[in-house]
Amino acid sequence: MKRNMLQWLAIGLAAVLLLTGWGGVLPVDRVYADNTTYYIDSADGNDSNNGTSEATAWRSLSKVNNRNFLPGDRILFKSGGSWSGSLKLKSSGSDANPIVVSKYGDGPAPVINANADYAAINLENVQNVTLENLELTNFNPSNPDDYKTGYYRRSGIWIKAFHNGPMKNITIRNMDIHDVTGMNLTGETTTTTTDGKDKGVNKNANAGIQIEAWEFETGRPKAYYDGLTLENNHIHDLAVMGVNIAAFSSDVAYFNRNVAIRGNTVTNTGADGIVVGVSINPLIEHNVSLDAGAFAPGIKWIAGIWVWRTDRALVQFNEVGRTRAEIKADSDSSAFDTDLATRGDHIFQYNYTHDNAGGYFMDMGQLKSGINIHRYNISQNDMRDGWHSYTMNINDPGIYYNNVFYNDTGVGFQMKNNANATFLNNVFYVTGPSPVTETYPTGPKFVNNAFYGKAAPTQGKNNVVGDPGFVDPGKGSDGRNTVDGYKLKPNSPLIGAGTVVGNNGGRDFWNNPIYRGLPDIGAFEDASDAIADTTAPAAPTSLAVTDFTDSTVMLTWSSMENGVELDADIYNAANDERLGSVIASNVVTLTGLTPDTDYNFYVVAKDRNWNESVSSTSVAVRTKKSIIVDNPSVTGAWTASTGSNSYNNNFVRIAAGSGLNTVRWTPNVTIPGFYAVYYYLPDGGSSRAGNAKYTVTTSAGSKTYQADQRPVRGGTWNIMGIHTFNAGTSSYIQLSDAANGEVVADAVKLVYLDGFGLDDIVSIQLFAEKLQLRAGETTRISVTGTDSEGLMVELPTDSAELSYSIDHPTIASINGGVVSGLSDGSTRYHATFSYNGRTVESNSVEVIVGPMVSIETPVFTDAAGQVVSAIAAGTINVSSRVINSSEKHMNATLIVALYSPAGLVEFKSQEIVLNKYDNSTLSLSVTVPESAAGHSVKAFIWDNLNDMTPLAESVVLQ
Repeated sequence: MKRNMLQWLAIGLAAVLLLTGWGGVLPVDRVYADNTTYYIDSADGNDSNNGTSEATAWRSLSKVNNRNFLPGDRILFKSGGSWSGSLKLKSSGSDANPIVVSKYGDGPAPVINANADYAAINLENVQNVTLENLELTNFNPSNPDDYKTGYYRRSGIWIKAFHNGPMKNITIRNMDIHDVTGMNLTGETTTTTTDGKDKGVNKNANAGIQIEAWEFETGRPKAYYDGLTLENNHIHDLAVMGVNIAAFSSDVAYFNRNVAIRGNTVTNTGADGIVVGVSINPLIEHNVSLDAGAFAPGIKWIAGIWVWRTDRALVQFNEVGRTRAEIKADSDSSAFDTDLATRGDHIFQYNYTHDNAGGYFMDMGQLKSGINIHRYNISQNDMRDGWHSYTMNINDPGIYYNNVFYNDTGVGFQMKNNANATFLNNVFYVTGPSPVTETYPTGPKFVNNAFYGKAAPTQGKNNVVGDPGFVDPGKGSDGRNTVDGYKLKPNSPLIGAGTVVGNNGGRDFWNNPIYRGLPDIGAFEDASDAIADTTAPAAPTSLAVTDFTDSTVMLTWSSMENGVELDADIYNAANDERLGSVIASNVVTLTGLTPDTDYNFYVVAKDRNWNESVSSTSVAVRTKKSIIVDNPSVTGAWTASTGSNSYNNNFVRIAAGSGLNTVRWTPNVTIPGFYAVYYYLPDGGSSRAGNAKYTVTTSAGSKTYQADQRPVRGGTWNIMGIHTFNAGTSSYIQLSDAANGEVVADAVKLVYLDGFGLDDIVSIQLFAEKLQLRAGETTRISVTGTDSEGLMVELPTDSAELSYSIDHPTIASINGGVVSGLSDGSTRYHATFSYNGRTVESNSVEVIVGPMVSIETPVFTDAAGQVVSAIAAGTINVSSRVINSSEKHMNATLIVALYSPAGLVEFKSQEIVLNKYDNSTLSLSVTVPESAAGHSVKAFIWDNLNDMTPLAESVVLQ
């Protein structure tokens, strides 16, 4: 009775304050001085009780759901009890006094089975709530396997915010969540649930723990969370993903923040392990994800732990193992992934991964304003059964140092060729029962790495080749405590053989401090290493400016030791401010500089123990002049927008139309001459225009450029071309709504090209969007010209002409920079640039026109590369090009078999996954013995080794 009186007093006081016009906030601790504990007993409780003691406990979930609770209240379920249905709190706690849902008494955890409802705990627009110490399930007891034949939206916990943010302090800990039989339908596909309650949903609609923030409507508050803690939960044996944090804002100001996912064990799921999206600096640590995708059939596109639309995620001390790949062509199945629309540095450190079907790591090539950093991780027997066939499908810029990549299964270790990746102090240990024929890619930078079982990359610097001297490698099993075999023996050649890396985390995988003397290679830093190096390197020489714009400067210099470029810091000589750093490089591009400004730079080199040189001599440059127009004139109903990596945080947008709605930028040109014209592109998406049309109009005429505004990674200046501008405001750039999707208009920029002249164009390069077409399809081509100073410009320009020619006009035609496929076959085309009586020829580009998939007849050659038509002793090479002109990835496998009169002697296979609109040549070799009589070589092209569906007729050399 005392508590009810307090409630009425609080309501009355609030009413008085409102009537008197006082706008303050009630001091929460004074109004809610007494926190009440409520008890729920499924066996002996009674909803007629007051619920405030174990002896007067309530009985049902409905009693709890219909109660308005106050900050600091505790709602306790009796251990050993069970309930059917959903717990649906409608009350919030306060920052100082959260509402806590937990258990009381000894015995098994209380069980809530949602009984095929949306969630066992279903919360909407509540905050300051702690959920703990319960067991949750969600299945249909009368038909527990219904998820195998139907689609149902079911979660263990579903917490959502609609147009409310920030929602604060949601904590979920020590929960046991299992037997949640929702849908694991791939995220690329949507469906209506079998019960008809939800439309357009897929695996992202449910999870063991599902947390979402929705804000679809303009003019409404933004929904996001401030304070999400998920810790020490056991999520297992369920058809859905383990943890899914999602939201819909594309503005980082409304991302979730203070997110911590720690100490959770997620095993035997029907989809991903842990997915964290739309969050600032989430912390994902000390979690275990095992057997993701093992529970439910039909899995596609999953990973163990991955992030999307996150800003600076930290992923550390986790274990990810045995992520499944049921259908290779439709599987990511890697341990980690930085996915769509990520930004900022993403750090993966001190993790242990093993036996993941799709490899150790992949990224989507969309990371903006940052890099992927992988350090002191151990990858054991991560495979290559994802659609990409890589152990590491890396596309974003990244640095990988002091990791161990071990594989003794015989499938090898392969990474995508990424010129923006740097590898330092890693161990690549690749062995197995079958020979490993792959080579390391030529694009990445390799410095001070160790290689065993597979030839080191030819571009590698300071390679250590041979047995690394591990204590007992390959013995890791489940548990981060099982990998001590990757420590180094006292006589290991990797001790002291590494190079210093800055901002390195300060510890190795086993918490040993780094560095002690010279760095070691691998994830272990040896305690006995006392190698000292205090000799400074020589000062860098030949510092020069090799390119510059209005806001960027490219510098090159010379600084090496033992044939290896040194690390370096780059400084502004005016104030000794450090402007950038490089690793093992003699080149840097400085960004964010001020236009039309004098700069002086110098460089300081660092050796592998980070002894610093004296500074180089300085070099001077003045950045180019530029004109930025950010406030265009608008015709039509364009909508003002903010964020999304836009210039000055504003832009306008409009739905696709007929071209009547326009935006016009009119620069005020003070110096006539050549200008490079750029448009600024905010973050995009699939709903944006793929063919937005910008028209540059000057006294020389008009030229229209077609721009793809869909790229998710925005915040970039994109060049259209070079034009001559007269002084004044007679020239302009215009954008219309005539497009195939939403059109956005931000800023434009003109960069003055002092001294530029088309007479200096010395070469032109031809590019195509697609290298193969089906009949009736088209692709656009572009031409870049390079002048004698290396300045690259988009052609054509004013007063210059481009003409095109094609070898076989019956196969493809070319008109105005658009190539159209006409009939099956291949042909080549090129461009000619004409200006003031001079002509320059471009490179020749092949275009293939044909069906969705075509296989070129295998060719047999000898060791010298000469085509052979009869069997002979020695090496026989077999090669065949596979052409994929479809919108889907496809598998292709070349199998080459050598037969003797007695039967099969040997066979080899090479399997690839082709991207859409891509082609690749498969090649294998066999050795025919001296007694070649009666032998034959047979070549098969099949889709993969599992299904063995032929893609082409076999070919025999005999």
